[in-house]
Amino acid sequence: APDGVQPAFDWIGSPRAFTAPDLVHFLLERPACPVPLVVVLDNASLHHSRVVRAALPALRARRIYFYFLPTYSPELNAIEPVFRAIKHCDLPERVYTPQPALEAAVDQAYARYENKLLAQHSYQPRLAA
Repeated sequence: APDGVQPAFDWIGSPRAFTAPDLVHFLLERPACPVPLVVVLDNASLHHSRVVRAALPALRARRIYFYFLPTYSPELNAIEPVFRAIKHCDLPERVYTPQPALEAAVDQAYARYENKLLAQHSYQPRLAA
């Protein structure tokens, strides 16, 4: 864990679609980590794009590795329940105007979820996969 023995819930907000270059930039800008960083991905097309494949040597040099979930296995994608909880519990309003209000609300919702996640976490090292 780049932030120490405590886990971190990292996110970046953007008013546009997240692209393959965004993914590569996000991962390469991560602080150096003393242990390998394994990123679990579904099989979205951007995760297998030319941009991402071209960045694999640089990512591996920084000890960042990908683990792809099997196809058609949404039950294994642990982020989906997180998105659902944030959407239905941490974003109580349904209309945000202007756009900066929506972005601020989403950032606050993710921060609240991270705090909840960290409060219930007990550090027990185990195999990742």
